[in-house]
Amino acid sequence: MAQKSSKAQSVIPISIKFNGGINLSDAPANIADNELVRGLNFIYDCQTGVPETRPGTSCINATTALAGPILNMHYYEKSASDKWLVVAAKGKLYYLVTASGTFTEFATLHDTTTVPTFVTYNAKLIVADGSADLYQWDGSTYSAIAGSPDASVIAVSKGRLITNSVSEPDSIYLCAPYDETDWNTATGSALGLRAGYGDGMTIVGGAAYGDDIIVFKRGDREKRIYRLNTADPTPANWYVSELSENNTAQNSLAMVTAFNNVFFVDTNGFKSIKGVTEYGDMQTDLIGGKVNPAFAGSAICDFCTYVPLYAAIWFGVSSRVYVYHRIADADGSVQHAFTELIFQQGRICCLCQAGSTLYLGGYNGYLYKIDTGVSTDGTAPGVVEAFSSVLRTKQFPMFGEGILRKTEVYLKPVTSGTAILSAFNGPETSVNIKSVVLRGMGEELVGATGGLDAATTFLFDGGVQAWFETSYNRVRGRTLQFQFSVSSGRVGVQGLKAEIAPVAG
Repeated sequence: MAQKSSKAQSVIPISIKFNGGINLSDAPANIADNELVRGLNFIYDCQTGVPETRPGTSCINATTALAGPILNMHYYEKSASDKWLVVAAKGKLYYLVTASGTFTEFATLHDTTTVPTFVTYNAKLIVADGSADLYQWDGSTYSAIAGSPDASVIAVSKGRLITNSVSEPDSIYLCAPYDETDWNTATGSALGLRAGYGDGMTIVGGAAYGDDIIVFKRGDREKRIYRLNTADPTPANWYVSELSENNTAQNSLAMVTAFNNVFFVDTNGFKSIKGVTEYGDMQTDLIGGKVNPAFAGSAICDFCTYVPLYAAIWFGVSSRVYVYHRIADADGSVQHAFTELIFQQGRICCLCQAGSTLYLGGYNGYLYKIDTGVSTDGTAPGVVEAFSSVLRTKQFPMFGEGILRKTEVYLKPVTSGTAILSAFNGPETSVNIKSVVLRGMGEELVGATGGLDAATTFLFDGGVQAWFETSYNRVRGRTLQFQFSVSSGRVGVQGLKAEIAPVAG
């Protein structure tokens, strides 16, 4: 009697793009084909949407760390020639002397624990740290602004400074237009309003959003979001109304305005406030649903910052940094994609872009910068550590068994190094199917400094195009999952194709 063959009967092609980011909210087999189970130490190229291994970091401190965690930073631009990176640590304010990697102290804060907030206003650095007054610094003199509120939160909208008051939990104060010295609400042009009067909660942050100031309040058991509407041309007609219950930002640094929305980090996830056409015209959105499971327990958010350099929002959750990207597909749709970064330095408390440099403030008191010239993390002066980067795809069920016959991974050169392509045929069972030597981008002709007559290689060898690596190693399993791990160097991963033969019988 004839028996049914158990050999592979056909081939199932799989083509995977990686522009969906990580999805922690669903089982590995249930996420979309373009989503990832892991997207560690990758950042999406904001122009192409291709995930690339993140750059390394360099330690800025010339010798020792600052006395405590770097709680916040601000790039103060007074003029085209006078600019300072200001950092707050252990109750002190410093500015960075870039040439020497040292810090000059210029002020003492109200205490060592309050995280100060900063804005640049009227060519001055304005500091809110819970003191009896706001403070100002012009690059030489640090002084109190007499009559200003005892604020710990500060923002700017329509030419006014907007603050809270530590001693008045419900109060919002706005200085006179274009005048940081006028806070007289009785006879001057300053304003004072209440957000949720007597609700027992404290204002923890605010963000400017068009004609509104979004005000975040928090108590021990409740949380609220209010809006201060400034649309009316007559300031006396401005008003405060409740926007959302049971949502708020964790603290004064856990919100940012970007992509025409306000984004914030709550105790249970990354959320946004967006304009809608329905009643109320603004709603809270759980935009971080794919990564919000990472907030289980008592995860602490240290910062939520828009980084123009990468056209992305970076937010720190305990010792991890998540990066939120908006990636436009060819069909005009937008992918809300997240990746995860882990730095060898440990917890990052804040970050700040200064020109084309992105600085990271460490909990350990060291200041770092993202350095495209290295693919390691400089954890302390003269100390570097390697880090790994991982992309792991969804899990493809075979509904029986399947045999992986061919795999191709498509790569974009960045810097030379090594990587491994693996296939998982079980939850934690993997087979290395290809060792990959990463290629560097080479030198662009426009940057060449030598004469063509002195060249010793062919012109087309001066740069490297995108390439692909092929593996014919076979892996058999009831499920298949792919992983690309980079141990050194940097690379962009454009996609992966595979041929799987189902096994009959």
